[in-house]
Amino acid sequence: MTGRADTNTEEGGFWGDVDADTALRRYETLLETVGDGVCQLDAEGRVVAVNDVVLEQTGYDREALLGRHVETLYRDEERTADVPRRHLEDALADGSVETEGWRVRRDGSEFRASETLRALREDGTHRGYLLVVRDVTARHEREAGLSTELEAVLGRISDAFYAVDEEFRFTHVNERAEELLEHHEGELLGRRLWDVFPSAAEIDEVWEAFHTARDTQEATSYELYYDTLDFWVEANLYPSETGISVYFRDITERKERQQALEESEQRYRTLAEYFPNGLVTLFDHDLVYSLAAGQGFDRIPVEPGDLEGRRFDEVWPDETAAELRPAFESALDGEETSIELAYAGREWLFHAVPITDDRGDVFAGMTMAQDVTEQKEHEHYLEEAKEQLEAATEAGAVGTWEWQVPEDEFVTGPTFARTFGVDPEDAREGVPIERLLSSIHEDDRERVAEKIDAAVENCAEYEAEYRVRNANGELRWVVARGHVECDDEGEAVTFPGALTDITERKRAELELERQRRELETLFDVLPVGAVVADADGSLLRANDAAREIWGGDVFDVDSVDEYEKYTATWADSGDPVDPQDWTMYRVLQGEAVAEPNVYEIEAFDGERRIIMEHGMPVYDDYGNVSRAVVTLTDVTERRESKRKLEDTVEKLEESNERLEQFAYAASHDLQEPLRMITSYLQLIERRYTDQLDEEAEEFIDFAVDGAERMREMIDALLEYSRVETRGDPFEPVDLETVLDDVLADLQLQIRETDADVTSESLPTVQGDASQLRQVFQNLLDNGLTYHGDDPPSIHVDVDRRDGEWVVSVADEGIGIDPGDQDRVFTVFDRLHSHEEYEGTGIGLALCERIVERHGGDIWVDSEPGEGATFSFTLPVADV
Repeated sequence: MTGRADTNTEEGGFWGDVDADTALRRYETLLETVGDGVCQLDAEGRVVAVNDVVLEQTGYDREALLGRHVETLYRDEERTADVPRRHLEDALADGSVETEGWRVRRDGSEFRASETLRALREDGTHRGYLLVVRDVTARHEREAGLSTELEAVLGRISDAFYAVDEEFRFTHVNERAEELLEHHEGELLGRRLWDVFPSAAEIDEVWEAFHTARDTQEATSYELYYDTLDFWVEANLYPSETGISVYFRDITERKERQQALEESEQRYRTLAEYFPNGLVTLFDHDLVYSLAAGQGFDRIPVEPGDLEGRRFDEVWPDETAAELRPAFESALDGEETSIELAYAGREWLFHAVPITDDRGDVFAGMTMAQDVTEQKEHEHYLEEAKEQLEAATEAGAVGTWEWQVPEDEFVTGPTFARTFGVDPEDAREGVPIERLLSSIHEDDRERVAEKIDAAVENCAEYEAEYRVRNANGELRWVVARGHVECDDEGEAVTFPGALTDITERKRAELELERQRRELETLFDVLPVGAVVADADGSLLRANDAAREIWGGDVFDVDSVDEYEKYTATWADSGDPVDPQDWTMYRVLQGEAVAEPNVYEIEAFDGERRIIMEHGMPVYDDYGNVSRAVVTLTDVTERRESKRKLEDTVEKLEESNERLEQFAYAASHDLQEPLRMITSYLQLIERRYTDQLDEEAEEFIDFAVDGAERMREMIDALLEYSRVETRGDPFEPVDLETVLDDVLADLQLQIRETDADVTSESLPTVQGDASQLRQVFQNLLDNGLTYHGDDPPSIHVDVDRRDGEWVVSVADEGIGIDPGDQDRVFTVFDRLHSHEEYEGTGIGLALCERIVERHGGDIWVDSEPGEGATFSFTLPVADV
């Protein structure tokens, strides 16, 4: 290919491994070898290079074609429509574009070309286009032949058919279309639809159907009456890339039938709307309702308008629709069908029947649904009654009889006979009534016989309840009911009746009666007063204890309004008690009075008493208060005892306060003489030391030591007395911190004794930090003091038990004899002399007092020589 002035021979370009001439030759060889026409265009669309195939396709020589615009090869109408320019713009925008159309040779002839137009870019700059052209004329002719065959096929279509191109020009019309359109194919081909039928363009439905099909490539349809052709037309439009295929038919006859059907349907509708106790519907072959009416719609959650125009399975629930479908389909098949179904809580009898035209063809269906709920309920009731009667008879609960009075033949069923110990075979034939009377309990027999005679004599009703022994000798309770039928002369003829075994009921009644008597007895002997009132407030009953509390039988009131006769004040405040404040009144309002009301009453015997009342309502089956029960307790003595106890507590508190004041004063007053004694003894020792012998000095040391110990005991006793009164309020206390502080205070003693003190992780408890510190101080000091010959070894442990902490301080010291373990917690009760171990003898007693203030216990587990474990409990902290 020549005429191309530039090839890409830059390093790294097309065939960049050779020189420019070699690359150009290779490029030209490639283009000439390709079977398709290849044409290079500049950025304006002018031909700058072509291969030989393009020259063969177009009939141009190379010099004539180079420099021409590519539009030279397009038809005149396409150039006028600016098609070539659009193709170039599309390729530039999209990178490439594929087209197919007729192209014009130099001599004016045409060939069908399939083209690919690709934009060329170098370094992002548009350099031109590459056009690849393939001659597809032969293929197009084959397709045209196929199109001809297709037209022949379309000509054989029974429906009217025509096709139009993108400009709505007729391209094919079959014979049926010629007939309906009243134009021959030759008159239509090539002409626009709107030119032949201008009135169609004025019909919006037609215009929009054609344009929508063409523009969206989606099928459309319409149905209308076309005045120009004077018939109803149904048209379906199917678009393609080349145009629209239109299938249409004359549906005038169908429309006339439809109109007739609608008129008939209106008559049906009028009848259906007044169809009592049910529903009437009409439906077509698509199972779409065209009519729905009937008074039965008042009984279901669906309106007639919800059905019309919708398929039946779009209206009803899936389960209901599944039941209805066979009936609908059978009707359209020409068969009548009836089914029963439940819907909206009611029972329906559903009929589906076909509707046929004059030829007997089914063109619709009709359904009728009748509400048979009441009928079904009645049938169900009768069935249940029958089943219950049969079951009762079978179970022996019911028996029937008929006594032929003149013949004295008592005929009964086997159940009745067995109840009276009579052979069922004999009873079927008839036995004298005396046979049955003999089985009745002797205490009831005469009474029953008298009732039978009275009914026979008066032709009256009969009812009797009595006991009878059956064939097994078991005593049963029965109730017999019947009536005597007489002839015109008043003579008894027959005496039918029925017998019911009421043994279980009677046993329940007797048991209830027994319980009632027991409850009445219990009510009367209750140690507290009890009063029962009716719903209106009338007092029904009161026991002896209630009458004693109120000083007599004074519970004769008929309503709440009469409660004013009872006078009382509130025990705590002394305010009068209004009638509405009485416990009985509140219980009658439905309130359960669990927190007692305490009144001071003025009883009718003149005494004043303090009473405590509780109350509880009794409800009937409907949840209404039917009774009220109030209990009364005389707490006069209890309140007096409580008052005395409170006085005693108050006096004790005053006494404790005085004792504490005395203890403080005594401590202060006693310590002053002790200090004086100690001071003067020490003064004597210093001033007369040269005059005192060794024994005198020893006596003075004993006296000073005794005074000092006395001072320590007084201080300890004062501290012991103040545990309850001078303690701090309880709060969360971290025992770890408490123990660390105590160990810091005892550091010198621990170092001097070479003691080993260990501890588990201690919790937070609820208590007084300073007092708990004193407990740990005393217990650890004990372990450091009573350690024997070996260095002290002490371990502090803790355990959680039953919602409290158990703290243990264990040592490996000299131990304590089990017989002496209670003494260690006694004030000033020492197990060792001062010469053996120092101390006041009050440390463990102080621990016990502090632990008890915290609501805990303290104890010791020990054996002599085995060490001792002191344990105490403390409450868990509230966090």
